[in-house]
Amino acid sequence: MASALPSFLLRQAGLQDHRQILRLARELDSTNLPTDSAELAEVLERSTKSFTGEIAKREHSIYVFCAEEIGRRRIVAASMIIGKHGTPSSPHYYFEMDADERYSHTLRRKFRHPYLRLRYSMDGPSELGGLIVSAAMRGHPERIGKQISWVRFLYIARHRRRFQRQLIAEMLASGEPGHGNRFWDHYGRLVTGLSYREADRMSTRDKEFIRTLFPDAPLYTFMLPEQVRSSLGVVGENARGAVKILEQAGMRFLKQMDPFDGGPYYGAEIENLAPVKSFAWYRATKVESAEKEGIRYLISREDARGFRAVAATAAVDTRRMIIPRAILDILSTKYGDRIDAAPLP
Repeated sequence: MASALPSFLLRQAGLQDHRQILRLARELDSTNLPTDSAELAEVLERSTKSFTGEIAKREHSIYVFCAEEIGRRRIVAASMIIGKHGTPSSPHYYFEMDADERYSHTLRRKFRHPYLRLRYSMDGPSELGGLIVSAAMRGHPERIGKQISWVRFLYIARHRRRFQRQLIAEMLASGEPGHGNRFWDHYGRLVTGLSYREADRMSTRDKEFIRTLFPDAPLYTFMLPEQVRSSLGVVGENARGAVKILEQAGMRFLKQMDPFDGGPYYGAEIENLAPVKSFAWYRATKVESAEKEGIRYLISREDARGFRAVAATAAVDTRRMIIPRAILDILSTKYGDRIDAAPLP
């Protein structure tokens, strides 16, 4: 099991990380991970209370994770889980992608007309979001992007009761210069009178305008320009790596898309996710003289000091995990303590 020590500690984020996470958030510029200093401080405060269990209601809980470069204490990546997206006061809105089939016996012609229909859920799923890796760390050999994404599954597996049955992730669509979006400009702007940026920001506070201004009738996509049609439900270039990680976990395209930018929703039942099914707890055990062959795991420890995890090579024997002392030192734990783990592909 001899291997180099890991470069990153994954852990729950706190208010002390505000400055560094704000810098990361501004690289992504996402509404999930706010770029406004005060808004981000509120998110981090909610996250801290969610991790400690002070926020019991799923619709109010949010969990922010960060990856810290060991030794330098520099935060290089972040991700998050939203406990529940969709309530009676703030439904989860999406476009369902479907099609009508039409046939004329007279003309002997058959047509398939794809359309979008606005749907909503008042008892929505849990959601993954806010994933960003610092530009300087993209392509790192330790694949920090996979680690900061996968750590969320590890946490969900340990705390199943804190989350909904279904888990979704909205993937970024192709953007336009100046924070625009082709789909919104050809549809959303016309039915709301708002720019894409205005609508995106407003929806974080109040979604009433979606239900009242978006038509109930289906939108037949052949009425849109080809350039817009070809972008519907398509993942943006910068999000393709994130999609591959989700697919490895067992999430699939739901034939649903965001009503603002046309970005696709991926999802799955939590119990069917690969890292959740392979999740297990162990007792940390010393490396034996006759070393077992190990594999790469994401290993976590949670106690009064909070949740933290690291990617490392280890071997398991029933409920024991044979692990080097140096890894336990990084996790601030000791032999005999409980640790949780899931294989890291």
